[in-house]
Amino acid sequence: MKINIRKSLKLLTLLITSLLIATASAYTYTYLFMGVGITVTSQQIVWIKDGSTVSGGTVNMTFTVQQGVYTWFNETLYLKNTGTDTKNVNITVTNPASTSVFDICKVYVYDNFTGSGTWTLVGTLDALTSDSLLNKSLNADGYFRFDFEIKAKSTASGSDNFEITVVY
Repeated sequence: MKINIRKSLKLLTLLITSLLIATASAYTYTYLFMGVGITVTSQQIVWIKDGSTVSGGTVNMTFTVQQGVYTWFNETLYLKNTGTDTKNVNITVTNPASTSVFDICKVYVYDNFTGSGTWTLVGTLDALTSDSLLNKSLNADGYFRFDFEIKAKSTASGSDNFEITVVY
């Protein structure tokens, strides 16, 4: 078998050239950077429970209800926009209450943007489902008020929880 030196040199040259191109390409992609600017501000939307601002983003409410009796909890919880811009707010029941414990578990959300003390219904959340109020405007220095309507089943006992998440 005769070895053709010219063909072997061409093949070797192509192999070395492709290795050099691959190495140069790898070096090019090694040096990609991303610059990120982060601005730290104070919390723009805060919970107000029983007249006091709640520190942090989580508020815990505790209600005691009787079996088979409608119970309303009014004016106990507010969401305030302390910022200078209107915020779009999404309010979602992320962990529903149990339908085996409650006949009714609703959250009524009101806003007061007029300053005259008049509250307008923004929407109602059924806390027994994964219900949502989406793209609701919370004006600068405005409030949302949360009222709760709860009726436990006449055979219910113990306790149950539900969770609402607010994203802005």
